[in-house]
Amino acid sequence: MLDTALIEQLKTIFAGLEHQYTFDVAVDTNHPKKGELLELLNDVVSTSDRLSLKERTGEALEFDILKNGENTGIKFRAVPTGHEFSSLLLAILNADGKGKNLPDEFIAKRLKSLKGEIKLTTYMSLTCTNCPDVIQALNAMAVINPNITHEAVDGGIYKEEAEAKDLQGVPSVFADGELIHVGRGGFGELLNKLEAKYGKVEVEAGASNGASEKPREYDVIVAGGGPAGVSAAIYSARKGLNVALLADKVGGQVTETGEIKNLISVPETTGAQLTAHLKQHMEEYSIDVLE
Repeated sequence: MLDTALIEQLKTIFAGLEHQYTFDVAVDTNHPKKGELLELLNDVVSTSDRLSLKERTGEALEFDILKNGENTGIKFRAVPTGHEFSSLLLAILNADGKGKNLPDEFIAKRLKSLKGEIKLTTYMSLTCTNCPDVIQALNAMAVINPNITHEAVDGGIYKEEAEAKDLQGVPSVFADGELIHVGRGGFGELLNKLEAKYGKVEVEAGASNGASEKPREYDVIVAGGGPAGVSAAIYSARKGLNVALLADKVGGQVTETGEIKNLISVPETTGAQLTAHLKQHMEEYSIDVLE
């Protein structure tokens, strides 16, 4: 399924894995997608001796990602090809503590303070361009907070289940059976919705790990993650200043824009592409992004 060039790329990507990962596959013997799923996962496994696969008979089609034999909280009820192939790769890297999509310490602390056990389910489509960001954010949450589990469900495979939910679009995110989000979204926006639903444990100052946390200090804090805010953050960082950018999501309203044809020197782009370029540009500098 994967071509030789891609397999070689994956060997490089997974060369630094520090733990053992297993695709724990449960699939019905006669499922029409069984062969496609096993071919995909076996190709991925072939790229690193840190990866393995075990198969057992199940009622439908799904697989969990295990880390050193323990469940990471990430499940795919899908054959993650197309736009979701990157979600599969990032799930492994995130479980290993790697990946630029992982939040900073402040956001991670907020995530860990959510109350109770949380089961998240995202219904998606392999052709959906907005789905990967949401699925990757929720997978990262499951890795960081052991009380969170997340499963990504292909509505094309689980048609009856998806139709019963009367979905108005994808991705559609359910938290313990309640719809909390539809459409494009980032880590910060999704975390805000989880905090609103579940609440968070308030930690007194100095109570974390038995020691007070050192405040972070910045020369400049930019409020807003749109093109103007990102531009201000980058120009400040280029001057040697210690910069943080505070936003609900990088890109701001641009993320909701389809076709863009009025950006000087760029004849045509989309909101999603411009947002990706904004993030990529900021990664060239030491800018703390607080979404």
